[in-house]
Amino acid sequence: MPKIEHPTPGARLLARTAVALLSAGLLTACGTPTPSPTPSPTPDPTSSSPTSERRHVLDVQVTGTAVLTSLTFTFDGKATEEANVVLPWTKKVEVPYGSGRHEWELAMRYDGGDVGATGTVDGKLLTRTEGSASPGSNSTANLSGGFTD
Repeated sequence: MPKIEHPTPGARLLARTAVALLSAGLLTACGTPTPSPTPSPTPDPTSSSPTSERRHVLDVQVTGTAVLTSLTFTFDGKATEEANVVLPWTKKVEVPYGSGRHEWELAMRYDGGDVGATGTVDGKLLTRTEGSASPGSNSTANLSGGFTD
């Protein structure tokens, strides 16, 4: 009967290491590669959005105790009229940056009470008016402004 030689512990360790490395190499070569995550582009904090996306906001607000018998709001020549308006009243108009000059006007008629109106553009006060009238006085108040970028 032939004599079987058993490998030494060092030889066994070397053989196991070789098998492990060979297996790892085969798994890496034959396996499906995992795609590396593609970093999303970070927006440049110094750059702003395109001008077509940015908008100016005109905010006109009227408050007080008066009931407006008529209110006419005109923006860039287009007028809208309302009657018997109970306060508060608000009108917001958005226009794109770079669209030129814009003009607006608010004309109010009221019969007694207090009225106050403000016009802001992009959160900054542009103009305001206040008035007070006795019943039967048929008073008027006007507010107007313009802005451009």
